[in-house]
Amino acid sequence: MEKNFHYDALNDFGEVSAAGNFPNVIDLGDATLERMTVDLKLPAGSVTTAAGVTLKVEGSATAAGTYSTIVASGTVSAAMLDAGYGLPLPKTAHKFIRVNVAGTFTGTIQAIVNTYLGK
Repeated sequence: MEKNFHYDALNDFGEVSAAGNFPNVIDLGDATLERMTVDLKLPAGSVTTAAGVTLKVEGSATAAGTYSTIVASGTVSAAMLDAGYGLPLPKTAHKFIRVNVAGTFTGTIQAIVNTYLGK
């Protein structure tokens, strides 16, 4: 049986073609991302990277406040990106969430909250 995943525009951190913060910050309000993942997608084909990239999810109490790391990935290779990579999220009290990617790559990466909680 194939699972059906639905992505909402409100869960989209946006797209980047160079290292740095993704353009969108998500306001969680009273919600939590516990047990969800931040998935990396390739909206414009594959990504070329020699050393891989790292992903960091950061949180803050206010949209323009100081962000601190909630969780970070290890090295994510181009093959892992092509296969579909998801970074599991722990419970957090932060209201505003943003995503950062580090490393050198060619192509476009999109970050999206995958709300599927699993079994």
